[in-house]
Amino acid sequence: MFKEENLEALRPGLTPFPEHVFVDDQPWLAKHLWPLLSIDLGVLRPELAGTVVHMLEPVGPIDGYIGDGTTEFHNEFTAPNWFALRLTEDNRYRFLGQEDYFEPLDDAESAALQAYQAKVRAYAREHGRLAEFSNYRKGEADEKNWLDILGGEFWAGNWTTEAPPPAFEFTYDEDDDGIELTYQGKPFFPVACANGLTILMFYEPESRIVLFTFDAT
Repeated sequence: MFKEENLEALRPGLTPFPEHVFVDDQPWLAKHLWPLLSIDLGVLRPELAGTVVHMLEPVGPIDGYIGDGTTEFHNEFTAPNWFALRLTEDNRYRFLGQEDYFEPLDDAESAALQAYQAKVRAYAREHGRLAEFSNYRKGEADEKNWLDILGGEFWAGNWTTEAPPPAFEFTYDEDDDGIELTYQGKPFFPVACANGLTILMFYEPESRIVLFTFDAT
């Protein structure tokens, strides 16, 4: 089983800040989800070479779980702290929930986000590293891993306390840390964890569904 931890530098199969990640008829996704890195799944499983998924960072919310305040707009593919997308044949994402699953941003918030993203991309182009910038560090770059884990197995954490959307079946045996996540009986496998192990991405090859959850502290 392939597993690599603490990826500070990019390796073959990883592409930073990919463009044209979302399907054309869901342009609003770009307001809520920021593509950080594309991952060719051939890195993990040779038979999946050319299947490319994308690590996403949600824009919000600042407090609480994503989807916490929009439960009236959830469906079988979305839940608090979870959402699913389907990967198209040309490796783009189609969100399987409703647009209103995401809390809206005003114009000022959107402009600030775009400026911040541009700063992060510029730093990566110059230094080859992912960094964040905060008031705590007075705007200085704080370099981060591109990924904390690539591949590997499921691991238990705070994310296991939140039930996935109804379309998915989840079992967790605390006695032996056995975790199984499936869609219509087909198992997901872990792709990667990012942002200090807070973003977890899983993939099910037959349905081409990509499932995200978040290990909040």
